[in-house]
Amino acid sequence: MPRSCAFLTIPSLAGFFSDDHLVHGPLAAAGWRLESIPWRQGQVDWGRFDLVLIRSTWDYYHDPEAFLATLAKIDHSGTCLQNDLRLVQWNLRKTYLRDLETAGIPIVPTHWGEGLDRDGLDGLFDALRTAELVLKPVVSAGAHDTFRLRRDSPPQVLAQAVGTFARRPFMAQPFLDTIVREGEYSVFFFAGVYSHTVLKRPKPGDFRVQEEHGGRLRAIAPAARLLAQAGTVVASLAQPPLYARVDLVRGSDGGFLLMELELIEPSLYFRTDPAAPGRFVQALDRWSSLRDTGLDHNSGRRVDKR
Repeated sequence: MPRSCAFLTIPSLAGFFSDDHLVHGPLAAAGWRLESIPWRQGQVDWGRFDLVLIRSTWDYYHDPEAFLATLAKIDHSGTCLQNDLRLVQWNLRKTYLRDLETAGIPIVPTHWGEGLDRDGLDGLFDALRTAELVLKPVVSAGAHDTFRLRRDSPPQVLAQAVGTFARRPFMAQPFLDTIVREGEYSVFFFAGVYSHTVLKRPKPGDFRVQEEHGGRLRAIAPAARLLAQAGTVVASLAQPPLYARVDLVRGSDGGFLLMELELIEPSLYFRTDPAAPGRFVQALDRWSSLRDTGLDHNSGRRVDKR
């Protein structure tokens, strides 16, 4: 009997780059029946699915509480939600980086705050000991409301940044020019097992690496140090998630710093590695099989299937 799977998405992916269609064939070949459902769609019987995957829900940051409420409904329906609801709740706010730093993971130096005025903005340059910084929301995706600033940035840009965060939590980081010179590395793991790596670089004159902003990407073979650092990040979690994307940038000492740990709806860049869709489905099959037997995917202990 075919197993049923839902991909959570948005009503239209126009303007976005999504590779999820590349996994449809391998899923069907493995006996999965797939539906794509916008996460805001009401009156869905989530319990009819064996598995619900959070995939291209790329507008969730506009209403994170509604998004989490939908995930809670799915979780409470008895179906398997991946990644896990508790992990998503933790990963939704970028303050998770503080937890990872406490656990010994090197992150991009970050100053956290809430509510910003012009004096406070000036103080961020001093606190971070930098002539140029990046200011962004604690809940965001796709570089939304992200500013690259200098003290002498145009007054209207500084005013816009201050206005954007006048009543919002924010995070500020020194701008690392290695993002422009070298790029940002994304290392992918499926069920804790390494899959593939891409290098993302911004278009000339920009600092954002997302394709929607003109960023370019290519598959690479990761250096041993890069792969080891990414593996350490995933290993720091209580158990490996079904899918994880570890975004790293090179620091001034030549080591790698964690920029993001993407566990909610990361683009998985299946098109950069022809074997990646198959590896993803194999991981999903293993995950589902363990759940069907009532065993935890990581420890092998029996768990409550509800």
